[in-house]
Amino acid sequence: MSNTLLVELTASAPASVAQASLAPGTEGLLRQTASHLSKLLSGASIGGFPGFEPPGDDDKYRRKVEERSYTAEEVNYWVKEINNFLGQIVKKNPGMSLEEILQKQRLNASQIENFLDALREIEVVARSMQGYGVTSETVTLLRALMETLGIAAWVF
Repeated sequence: MSNTLLVELTASAPASVAQASLAPGTEGLLRQTASHLSKLLSGASIGGFPGFEPPGDDDKYRRKVEERSYTAEEVNYWVKEINNFLGQIVKKNPGMSLEEILQKQRLNASQIENFLDALREIEVVARSMQGYGVTSETVTLLRALMETLGIAAWVF
């Protein structure tokens, strides 16, 4: 195959080929992370990923998401899930920042900033609920994962 043909094929390839440098499963982990961030942020779309939509037949859950009326234990659980997904992303893509990973997923600058800000906001929420049902281990792990992924936490 000539180099010219290879360049032409690569240039017209779908995004999944351009994302080949990301480990398999990374996109799914990003979607799961975005979904859990969305649960904690009133169901908003996160970084271009669809927002979380509670089951239509569960009005209590729908109100909980829309009004952000969670218990600290629920926040702890969802942040632990986020930690799990982020931890897998780190293991699958060592040495890469989350911004680089999101760029390889073809998110634009605004979507990337939205994703990172959502993560920062959840870290603040978890930190503010620490000791009231959100464990210090959950918060510490989230901050460590954010640091590993090159995300500076908001400081207040």
